[in-house]
Amino acid sequence: MAIDRFRQPLGLWLVGAGAAFLLFVAAYPLGLVSAYPAPPMTAIEGPLGFAQKIGDLEDLYRDPNEPMQIYLDRLTKAVAGGMVHYWTEGDSWAATDARYTRISAFDNYLIWILGLVPEYREGFQNYEFLTPRKALDRGYGFCSQVSKIVYSILTEQGIDATIYSAEQHTIVEANGNVLDSDYGVFIPYSLAAVEKYPSLIDSYYADYGSALPLLHKAYSQPWHPLGTTEGFRNVLAYEAMFERLKWLPPFMLLAIGLLSVGRSRARRQFVLVPKLFTFNRSSDHGA
Repeated sequence: MAIDRFRQPLGLWLVGAGAAFLLFVAAYPLGLVSAYPAPPMTAIEGPLGFAQKIGDLEDLYRDPNEPMQIYLDRLTKAVAGGMVHYWTEGDSWAATDARYTRISAFDNYLIWILGLVPEYREGFQNYEFLTPRKALDRGYGFCSQVSKIVYSILTEQGIDATIYSAEQHTIVEANGNVLDSDYGVFIPYSLAAVEKYPSLIDSYYADYGSALPLLHKAYSQPWHPLGTTEGFRNVLAYEAMFERLKWLPPFMLLAIGLLSVGRSRARRQFVLVPKLFTFNRSSDHGA
C-alpha cells in the first residue's frame, strides 16, 4: 500500500523532530543555554546584588536541631545573597522590562505561548515564581519575588508564614519575626511591633542607612497579606503541572516516530520472508 512507502520516512522525520524538540526543552535545565538575560553588572555588584549562588536547594531547609530564629536568619540572608534585587529606579516595572521578567521559551515554552494570548498576556509579562528553584535559577527579582521564595520554603516545612506587602516593600512574617530577604535582614520582632515602633528596625538595617527613610515610611504604614494560602498552593500546583507537561510533546513525537519505524520494518520483514512451503497442484498423465 502507498501508506507503507511513507511510514518509515515519516517515522524517521518524527524521531528527528522529537529529538530536536527534546534538546530544546532540555537545553536550559542542562545548562546549555541561558534562558534569561544577565542583570546589569551594576546590579550584580551593588549593595543588593549577588553574593553566592544557591546550588543545593536543601541548604535552605532547616536542620533537625537548628533553633528556629537562627534558621530564619540564615534563610533570609542566604536567599538575599543568591538573588539580585531588580535594578530599576524606584523598583518600578515597565513593558520594556518584560525581556527579563516574563517566562522564557527555553524555561517553559507552554507558559511562554500562553503569555502570547491577549487575556493572559499582562499577567505573564512580569511573572514571579513560587517554585523556589525556578526563581533562584532566574537569579533576580523584586522584593515580592524573594519573599515568595522564602514563603514557599517555609510553608513546605510546615512553618507558618505570611507574605505582607505595603506600597514600598514586601516582607515575610514567620513565627513572630520579620524576614526581609530583599535586604537580607532578619528582625526578631513581629510586624505589628515594627509598625508601632518603626525605629526598631534601625540597627538591623544599619548597612543600608540611605534606605532608612524609605523603610521607616514602609514599616509605619498599614500592611496587607499578599495572596492567600490556597491561592499560592494552586499556583505552585500549576507551575509543577506545566513543568511536567513541557516534556510530553517531544517524548510523544519520539514514541510515535519509533513506533512508526518499527512497524514499517516489521512489515517489510514479513513481506520478505521466503515461502517455505509451496503447494503445487500436479496433474497425473496416464500412459
